[in-house]
Amino acid sequence: MTTTRSATEWRDFWRDRGERELAALLEELEPYATRIATLLGSRAPHDALAAELGRIRGHELHGPPDAARDAELAARVHRWFESA
Repeated sequence: MTTTRSATEWRDFWRDRGERELAALLEELEPYATRIATLLGSRAPHDALAAELGRIRGHELHGPPDAARDAELAARVHRWFESA
């Protein structure tokens, strides 16, 4: 279960290790880590995260849709965030 963090705790986590660890998970989507972190911080559900990854892939990177890949990455990111 995700630990609820205060705003200060969230900023400290993000600065100390969150940004770096999330960037590593996102690989080619790393430039969009802040967008993904915002969703995580707002406790967005897995489906919302997968949809945002799809929007980034399609609109920002102009790549082909890959819903299965986005869903798998969203699951990995959620597992990481819940354990952090």
